[in-house]
Amino acid sequence: MKKWLSEAKKHLMTGISYLLPVIIAGSLIVAVCKIIGLTMGVTDFGPYADKSGFLHILYLIENVGWRGIGLLNMVLAGYIAYSIADKPALAAGLIGGVLAQETNAGFLGALVAGFFAGYLTLWVKNKVKITGPAAGSVPLIILPLITVGLTGILMSVILGGPLSAINEGLVNWIKHMSESGTSTLVLALILGAMIGFDLGGPVNKAAWMAGNALFLSGVYLPNIFVNIAICIPPLGYGLATLILKRRFSKTYREAGKGSVIMGIIGITEGAIPFTLRNPAKLIPLNMIACAAGAALTALLGAHVIMPPIGGLYGAVSVGAPFAYLAGGIVGALIIVAGTLLVNFREEEKQQTDTKEASVKKNGEDIELVFD
Repeated sequence: MKKWLSEAKKHLMTGISYLLPVIIAGSLIVAVCKIIGLTMGVTDFGPYADKSGFLHILYLIENVGWRGIGLLNMVLAGYIAYSIADKPALAAGLIGGVLAQETNAGFLGALVAGFFAGYLTLWVKNKVKITGPAAGSVPLIILPLITVGLTGILMSVILGGPLSAINEGLVNWIKHMSESGTSTLVLALILGAMIGFDLGGPVNKAAWMAGNALFLSGVYLPNIFVNIAICIPPLGYGLATLILKRRFSKTYREAGKGSVIMGIIGITEGAIPFTLRNPAKLIPLNMIACAAGAALTALLGAHVIMPPIGGLYGAVSVGAPFAYLAGGIVGALIIVAGTLLVNFREEEKQQTDTKEASVKKNGEDIELVFD
């Protein structure tokens, strides 16, 4: 069971890795169009769908972004299946993802479709053996017919309705949390802590996926909390190397420059080299800082005005941008203070001690004695 869970985690991460550029590209295109529209006093391009001119062009470009975002379930299911059974599973996975979208089974449906299509394909490849002249028809006809057919039956006939009900229930629950002050704070704390837990690992990606799955359902507030929490660890460690320069070795100071940039862009993996220095102390620190930053963003009244974009500059896509930036900066300063708990110069000191010992030893080798 443990081995299967480990493999399942690997397949899920593969699916997410293929999904990331699609979602990021789509979100940025939508956000850029929205920002341009806001500068012109336009919040909705819908009325310009059948008109001409610059705003109509923005409407068309914005739709490009929404089309990309709409591929979330298809890409996720397709590449989970691909990770399990390679190219033969891709067709069933992609179609299963489309069915998850159409039946409103959402993110959960995509997961079910991807894993089912992948393992079904693997089973057919290993178990269905046809010899003779018909052997060549297996990869092109027999296998796709079985895998796509059974995945389609599962998603549209058997599980489409139940998964849709579960998905709608979850979305409504999150919507309710987003509209209630106390629940919003709890939501921010949970998502922030998950983002800070493993910095790009399964828990971090689960929070990220939850935010983006809700994004697809038109629930944007959780995505704001996720976006600011992602910035905090790399920004915090990068600032620490600048503010507390003497506490960091030259290697960490160099890494800190890149970490600041990754914090501004919103790449949480930039904090990994620092966290590995002492995971027992720094993982809890990351979780506390991300949770506190996201919670402060919620408390100060960050709200949705348009589909949010990641990175610190994502403040332009958030109502009350001060709240978004304040949450990020306070979370980063918690990381800065927390680095005082760990010695980031120990390696450099060890290298210096080793070098001095070597010089001393060499000195003994050339010692001259006059009798």
